[in-house]
Amino acid sequence: MQVNAEGEDTESERAEVHFLAALLDELMRKVLSASVLTQAELNEVEAAAAKRVGGVPRAW
Repeated sequence: MQVNAEGEDTESERAEVHFLAALLDELMRKVLSASVLTQAELNEVEAAAAKRVGGVPRAW
């Protein structure tokens, strides 16, 4: 286990974030392939999420 100065398990947290990102990516691909949302709608979702967290949106 790797902990930072605050005693947090950073390796475990990083693994969880990567898992959640991969899970979300797979869910969005399934939503797109099932025609539940259009590519434009997925781009809107991505842009809104990126704005909330201060990141750069990915293109779908």
